[in-house]
Amino acid sequence: MKNYLDLLQDIVNVGKSKSDRTGTGTVSVFGRQLRFDLSEGFPLVTTKRIHLPSVVHELLWFLSGDTNIRYLQENNVKIWDAWSNENGDLGPVYGHNWRHWGARHKNVPQRTPKLREPLKATYLGVGNGAGKENDPLGKTWEGMMARCYDKNSLSYHLYGGKGVSVCDDWLEFRKFSEGVKRIPGWDAKAASDVRYVLDKDLRGNGYEYGPKHCTWMTDADNADLIHNKRLYTVEKDGVQYKFSNSSAFCREHGIDDRNFSDLWTGRKNAKIRYGFKLVRVEELEDSGLDQIAEVIENIKEDPHSRRHLVNAWNVKDLSLMKLPPCHFAFQFYVIDNKLSCMFSMRSTDAFLGLPFNIASYALLTHMIAQQCDLEVGELIYSGGDVHIYDNHMEQVEEQLRRKPLALPQLVIKRKPKSIDDYKYEDFEFVGYDHHPPIKAPVAI
Repeated sequence: MKNYLDLLQDIVNVGKSKSDRTGTGTVSVFGRQLRFDLSEGFPLVTTKRIHLPSVVHELLWFLSGDTNIRYLQENNVKIWDAWSNENGDLGPVYGHNWRHWGARHKNVPQRTPKLREPLKATYLGVGNGAGKENDPLGKTWEGMMARCYDKNSLSYHLYGGKGVSVCDDWLEFRKFSEGVKRIPGWDAKAASDVRYVLDKDLRGNGYEYGPKHCTWMTDADNADLIHNKRLYTVEKDGVQYKFSNSSAFCREHGIDDRNFSDLWTGRKNAKIRYGFKLVRVEELEDSGLDQIAEVIENIKEDPHSRRHLVNAWNVKDLSLMKLPPCHFAFQFYVIDNKLSCMFSMRSTDAFLGLPFNIASYALLTHMIAQQCDLEVGELIYSGGDVHIYDNHMEQVEEQLRRKPLALPQLVIKRKPKSIDDYKYEDFEFVGYDHHPPIKAPVAI
């Protein structure tokens, strides 16, 4: 691990002072890389002790797809405690994106949107709805307001009940009418006779109507976007019909969907269309894409592919995360029957975090190599902003005075049926000899 110590010395020698989100201050460099031959030993820092239970349990937690720290706490791992909410959840962080990419996160803190005074919560209000009566956009605004703020709306449980809100400017109709003409898709809407609807999911995370997140799209495209995400139940003449694609249903029954979709957009005066009455709208389970399972399958089927990549940087969900991913992507590479891994970090706490990250991705590489019947090759770390916090400098100097010891060997005691079946007890780090721990505060 001499190359790791060389990196610390490099930061000390040429790093520049730089402010940071935590207000602690750092000495920083930009763009660094480390390489480790995993066949020569497991890359654990020996110039201080690395808490191996935290490394193993956190990785198993990531691989489970979980984002609540309950499992970690049950195993006396406290590294995520400072970032979780009151329920122990972190939002759609690593595990969610590794195993459920694209799915709506189940544990996003739900809040009931509130309006500032003197605005009213329903489209029947007067002050904030002034000017909508003769404006073609009036009904669009009414429906948006009703499903976000009116608990009597049939769609409220899918919108306001899940924390969906309207940005402050758009709470007033006149500002909405002006602002909504400047978002993507307006020119196409204005030039077309086809029905366009206001969508908040394609560009945003689905939790706010506003200029940053919304776009205009055709009703048919919007229906396709939420196809298989919602199940509609309508009733006519005592017969119930269930469907997930509203446009397809309208085509099948010869219905003009320009007005029929008002059934589920939240407007109170649209409970019946063409004899159909809306019974309920249900959110369907969406498990998303399992990137880990897919990359393992792809390595097995096409080992020389250049697409063995897992991504945790889901831009749409960043605002829902307690801490956006620092190690945001990793890629596998197979040559000579050996599996190598390169992981990329946008931000690296070189003293506290990096030794931990190196150990975690080395362990992951060993696990996936075993699942794919491959040997291990190299582990490569690639960092963007690589820094030492100002209040870690004394600890770094102490570590740099220590002499590295021999690397340990990882022994995986069995080969589970899948990546999901590994247990903490499966891993043994033989010969891990190290210098005493060096304590340092975590910048939060």
